[in-house]
Amino acid sequence: MRAVIAALLLAAASATAQAQDGKGYVGFGAGIGNYPDLCSQVPAGLSCDDSPFAWKFFAGYMILPYIGIEGGFNDFGAAKTQGLLLNPPAGTVPLPSNADVYTQIWSLSLVGRVPLGPAAIMGRVGYGATMSKISGMAQVQDTTTGAITTYDASTRGTSGQMIYGAGFSWDFLGSWTARVDWDHSKGDDGTNPKYNVDMYTLGIAYRF
Repeated sequence: MRAVIAALLLAAASATAQAQDGKGYVGFGAGIGNYPDLCSQVPAGLSCDDSPFAWKFFAGYMILPYIGIEGGFNDFGAAKTQGLLLNPPAGTVPLPSNADVYTQIWSLSLVGRVPLGPAAIMGRVGYGATMSKISGMAQVQDTTTGAITTYDASTRGTSGQMIYGAGFSWDFLGSWTARVDWDHSKGDDGTNPKYNVDMYTLGIAYRF
């Protein structure tokens, strides 16, 4: 009986070690996005929320203990802001209008990893297809009649952008890893100047 129990314990330990040595992984993270260039361009008195809910999923493979590749999808969230139509038609004044600013990116990155026991420090640099969109309606009011006219002020663009990241991970329960990540890229809606986007997430990954 003791021999059977010892054999079972040895098998469990071996399985745990193999799981901990898994080179592939897949995971999910959620947190907050940040559009640091957005609110500084909003006229005084208008509202702006540049820190929306953000999320990501990712999958990777460690070619060596210190280097690997990772692909994933980052949704930096929808920042909400108000603005005024530039150069309104003669005889009208612009009214505050609401707009949502979205940024999403599919990317492939090179990963550098420094193991520190069950923990590790990570850095990532890669390139991806970025979709950026501003969704909103601009309004102007006729100074004579008071009539309000609405214009579609939405823009959308897809471009290739670099993406950078850094993070900290902690292995636990055999095959699971907790992660804290920072990701940075740029949005480009094809009409307005490029803008910076960041996201800060807490995530979990399964190694196999």
